[in-house]
Amino acid sequence: MTDVAGTVATFLPEIVVLAAALVVFLLDVLGVRRLEVVGGVSVAGSAVALALVLADLGVAPLAFLRTIGAGAINAAPGIGAAPLYFVSSFGLIFQGIFLLAALLVGVASLSREPREPGAPIFYGLLSLATVGMLLVALASDLIFLLLAIEIVSISTYLLVGYTRRGIRPLEAAMKFYVIGAVSSTLGFFGASLIFGAYGTTNLFRIAAVAGTVGYPVLALVGYGFLIAGLAFKTTLVPFHAWAVDVYDGAPTDVSAFLAGGSKKVGVFAFFLVFLGPVLFLHPGAPGNPFSGAPFAIGPIVQLTLGVLAVLTMTVGNVLALLQREMKRLLAYSSISQAGYLLLGIAVGTGPALAGATFQAFAHVLMKGGAFLVVAGVAGLGVGPLVEDWRGLGQRRPLLSAAFALMLLSLAGVPLTVGFDSKFVLFSAAVQARGYFVWLAVAGLLNSALSVFYYARILKAMYFDAPAASTVPAGAVVGGAGPAPLPCGGLGYGRATAIAVAAILIVAVGIYPQPILGPIQAAATHFVALGA
Repeated sequence: MTDVAGTVATFLPEIVVLAAALVVFLLDVLGVRRLEVVGGVSVAGSAVALALVLADLGVAPLAFLRTIGAGAINAAPGIGAAPLYFVSSFGLIFQGIFLLAALLVGVASLSREPREPGAPIFYGLLSLATVGMLLVALASDLIFLLLAIEIVSISTYLLVGYTRRGIRPLEAAMKFYVIGAVSSTLGFFGASLIFGAYGTTNLFRIAAVAGTVGYPVLALVGYGFLIAGLAFKTTLVPFHAWAVDVYDGAPTDVSAFLAGGSKKVGVFAFFLVFLGPVLFLHPGAPGNPFSGAPFAIGPIVQLTLGVLAVLTMTVGNVLALLQREMKRLLAYSSISQAGYLLLGIAVGTGPALAGATFQAFAHVLMKGGAFLVVAGVAGLGVGPLVEDWRGLGQRRPLLSAAFALMLLSLAGVPLTVGFDSKFVLFSAAVQARGYFVWLAVAGLLNSALSVFYYARILKAMYFDAPAASTVPAGAVVGGAGPAPLPCGGLGYGRATAIAVAAILIVAVGIYPQPILGPIQAAATHFVALGA
């Protein structure tokens, strides 16, 4: 009975969000489909789950909600144990990041048309994807991890095309599904090869035999397939091409969730799968990987991830410079941001891990918030091109100011959370010395390169002549049309989500320690445990 209670306590946030998803689908069956009802259920489920996660992390005002004892978090499993899941402070940090992304998108989407026919589908799938993301953060076995990723993947495939309006969302959903199937195949095949090399798929047991494996070639090939499979999920170059079409074709709120939330699943999977080899395979004696002798795989993994990080940063930024459409520009920018996240994994030290995690938190606010602004501006009748944003700073000063903060933070301007996260990350790379210094240099140069296309957007908003006025989306010329939304046409939900993101970008940028401190402590525990 105690074990059952402990299991329920461990998975209580997932149970709450799953219950919210089931209630949303039940309401749909019963004919209750109003946006504020189904959306309220979904948002409430995510909010309660976030409160539970913060309580387990030890946030003082929520301590009474703690369901997992402090001694049970980061408790190393016994010798020979092979748990499918494991509760670590690092995993809880990522659960908080996942839930923050789901909450921002969920709250913003409450500003849609109240009787939108697809509302229960959207919110139900959003909650199911969040459940998968929360499970990923608990994984300590490759099979458990990959199955949890599949829950996220299947839900997001459907989210991209849930409206079934027009050819572009359906085309984007089909591309996403096909590429997702390929990446899943590569990931599971890689896991099978890892099992053949180590005799287990458990991450703790893999760490225990690191450097003494008898089949290093099989392990190398397995890790290669895993890198390819997870690189699709994380939009790393050269596995990135699908992302731009999917982000562009999906409803913009869904794009915000993909860029700000679900992509972090692949990032966390990289942490779990590859930091073990980087940190624990160094004891292997240098030798021939085609022999049965111990072989150090860690340096090969580090070099591979470092090259992917630089390629991803550079290609994403260069292609973003060439874009004329706002969503495609932000999509390429999101690809480049994945390179910064991967840099922390390639360095493989505690400070680098903390920097990458802090960057993941910042990315939710910056990129997720930016896509939410684009969705709100589209509802005001602004076109998809960057030039359509001309003069927006004069017509919508508060909305433009929030968007400007997000862009400046993405560029790494001081007093924003983007500057702090990049400073921590690049400093860790420099401290690691060796060729990692060149990774930091590549990151700095790419940050400078990104300033050019962010400045182009700011120029259009604040310095170019206003674009010709357009009719708001959904309005009927010569008729009454739909009632305008409050908050300047954004609606309360979207305005709240954008405001929260913008305020946190500045507040955490000025005083990052309340967020950065727990992340650094969690990263230290993760390095000590290796999973």
